[in-house]
Amino acid sequence: MVMDKNKVKIELYKSKVNAKLSHYVSGNLYYTVELAEGTYQFPISTIDITPLPDLGEEFIELSADLGTTSFYAEMKGSELNRWIGKAIDKGEFTKVN
Repeated sequence: MVMDKNKVKIELYKSKVNAKLSHYVSGNLYYTVELAEGTYQFPISTIDITPLPDLGEEFIELSADLGTTSFYAEMKGSELNRWIGKAIDKGEFTKVN
């Protein structure tokens, strides 16, 4: 089922529910958020990987998408709407229970 990201964002603003940091692995912060339909998990990438084909290597740097955002163990879900929308678009906003 494809989530409607606008409905998710509106629900997060109205409910004021908190997102909780679940874990960090392979350059991604994973948060969970409880919606009316259940608990969902989504990643926030903390790194950008640029292939360097001439060298056969990759260049890894801090993701420019993070800007100056502070990430906490628990924060308003609506503060993460930018990344929730991206996760929905990529099919990475997954129901965990």
